[in-house]
Amino acid sequence: MLGMIRVLTMQDKAAIDLHGRVIEQRYGLPVTSVCIPDQPKGIYDDITDREAVPKIVFAAQQLVEQGCTSIGISCAADPALEETRQTVSVPVYGAGSCAALLALTSASRVGVLTILEEAPPLIRHILGNSYIGTERPIGVQTTLDLNTPQGKEAAMAAALRLQEKGAEVIVLACTGFVTMNFAPELERTLGIRAIDPIVALGAAVSLAVASCGEQAG
Repeated sequence: MLGMIRVLTMQDKAAIDLHGRVIEQRYGLPVTSVCIPDQPKGIYDDITDREAVPKIVFAAQQLVEQGCTSIGISCAADPALEETRQTVSVPVYGAGSCAALLALTSASRVGVLTILEEAPPLIRHILGNSYIGTERPIGVQTTLDLNTPQGKEAAMAAALRLQEKGAEVIVLACTGFVTMNFAPELERTLGIRAIDPIVALGAAVSLAVASCGEQAG
């Protein structure tokens, strides 16, 4: 069982479970999802990142106590990734790092589309010399801004700027892009591969599960 931690505070269970359902439907993995409290706009700057760390660690501990055998952090900035790994005894996956690693399997020039001022540090580190630049949708400050007609239009324009810079693949460095199912639309419109961070996280967990199964066999 994968325990998925959403960093945007929500009340609707269907909304909380959305990213987990993406993984369940694509990879057939069972997922249970929770969201951290008191972050109605998610994580969008250094302050909200720091505020989220102890909440994510606590949520991970609770999920492990409930029987989860791996943890996924549904945020491309990978908040509390190391802190959580040091606290729980099961594998912990960050959506951003999974997306960056997957991008490198198919391209040597990678652009990052994010709602932050700069690419998340871990994504930037993983991409290394393959990183060609970051773009942020104009007028988008938080993940809530993305899922609007204006946010989607601004995101597509920012992706086009990355393509014009020479990006061969684009890492979607915000899980809000998953909520709006942006990757398929981006690929259809611009003809460039887009890496969905939750799909990438699911791929990493699925590969690990398959590997454990082979070893057990």
